[in-house]
Amino acid sequence: MSVHCSARIPGVLAALLVTSAALPASAHHSAAPFDLTKQITLQGTVEKWLWANPHSWLYVRVTKPDGSQEVWGLESGSTGMLARGGWNAADMKPGDKVTIVNASPSRDGSHVALLHEVQLANGRVLRDGAGTPPPGAGAPPAGAANPPSAR
Repeated sequence: MSVHCSARIPGVLAALLVTSAALPASAHHSAAPFDLTKQITLQGTVEKWLWANPHSWLYVRVTKPDGSQEVWGLESGSTGMLARGGWNAADMKPGDKVTIVNASPSRDGSHVALLHEVQLANGRVLRDGAGTPPPGAGAPPAGAANPPSAR
């Protein structure tokens, strides 16, 4: 092998490394399609509750004031994240009445939103996030001074 060829090998390897590192980043899902500065509320009937990774989806049939109907797709977190928050696959089934208390609508105006909070027919409220902290979490340890108040 000539010196000229062996000098190209590190360059080719570096290019492959950069390309392979970019693939997982491009596969990551973000909240960019949603307008996080807006909040919508919807009432409707569950069409489908898809408990799946990387994101679970809730499809809700909503009746508009004029009597017409539309189906909204509401993206939520992964099954692990939702489970830590008290959600499970059996929480909703087709035909259940739900109220989407808080969701961020799609920026493009389609019937898609990022789900933050849903109230089930029995009154139970499910919220996004990594789960409810254990009792006392976030509080200062015993004997510690309280943090200064926000001004």
